[in-house]
Amino acid sequence: MAPNARADNLYGPPQSDWKSAVAYSIQHPEALPIGMNVPGCRPTTEHPRPVVLLNGAFLNKYATWSMYAPQLAAAGYCVFGLDYGGPTSGPFHQVGDLRTSAREVGAFIEHVASRTGSDEVDVVGYSEGGLVPFHYLNELGGTRRVNTFIALASPVQGMSGYGFLEWIAHIPGGTGALETILPAAVDGTKNSEYMRAIRRDGLTLPDVRYVTVSSRHDLVVDPAEATLTPGPNVTNTVIQDACPEDHVFHGSVIYDDITLRLVQNELHPSSAQAPHCHPVAPG
Repeated sequence: MAPNARADNLYGPPQSDWKSAVAYSIQHPEALPIGMNVPGCRPTTEHPRPVVLLNGAFLNKYATWSMYAPQLAAAGYCVFGLDYGGPTSGPFHQVGDLRTSAREVGAFIEHVASRTGSDEVDVVGYSEGGLVPFHYLNELGGTRRVNTFIALASPVQGMSGYGFLEWIAHIPGGTGALETILPAAVDGTKNSEYMRAIRRDGLTLPDVRYVTVSSRHDLVVDPAEATLTPGPNVTNTVIQDACPEDHVFHGSVIYDDITLRLVQNELHPSSAQAPHCHPVAPG
C-alpha cells in the first residue's frame, strides 16, 4: 500500500490509549495517524533514514501508531506505515501467513526508499510486526535496505501464548483449524515451519542492528520469547530495567511514553535521553 495522495483528508486525532485508538479505527478504518505517509517528506541530515512502522495482528496503522507516529514525525523523522496481511478492507488486518506479509512489507520498503531517495530504512515492528521482518531479512535479501530493526513486544523466538498455541497443536485438527482462521498465528508459533526456516542460517545477520524492547508484565508474549540471543549487533531492552514502576502490558506498550523514549533512543543513540520514569498501571 503506497502512501495515499489523499492523506491530508484521512488523518485522525492523536491518541493516548489503545482502547480509544482501536474504537476510533473501527469507526474510521481508513484513518491515518498524524505524521504517517506525509506526501513529500524527505529525510534530514539528523534523521537520514525513514522509519517504517509495522502493525501487530488484527490491528491497523491508526490503532497501532496514533501515539508513536505523531511524536516521531515531530522529532524530525519521515514516518511510513501500511496495513498488510489481509483482509484488504475494514479495520482489522495482519491475519495472513507471514511469508506473504513479508513480501508486502518488502515491496512497501522499496516504495519508501524510492519515494524518499533513501538507500536504507529503520523498522519498528510491534508484536507480529516484529516477527514478519525476519523472513524479509533472512530469506528475501532485505538486509540491504534495513539499518536498524526494533522488535517491540514481539515473539521473536516464536510464540507459545503461555502454552495455549502448543495445546492447540496437540488437538487433532487443531493447527489446521487455526490456519484456516489465522495463518499468522500458526506461522508465529514456537518451532513452526516458518520459525525453523528463518533460523536456518541464524536468526540475526551481521549487516543489521537488532533491538528488542519488552515488558516483564506482558501477558500475551512471554518475556523470554521477546529477546534475541545476545551479540555484537543485538540489544535487548527490558522496560522495567529503565523504569521499574512501569507495569505496561502488551496492548498498552504502544501508548507508553517511557517505551517510546526507549525506542527513540535506539533509533538515534547519539541523542539518547533517560526516560522520565513514573508509575504506569497495567491495562
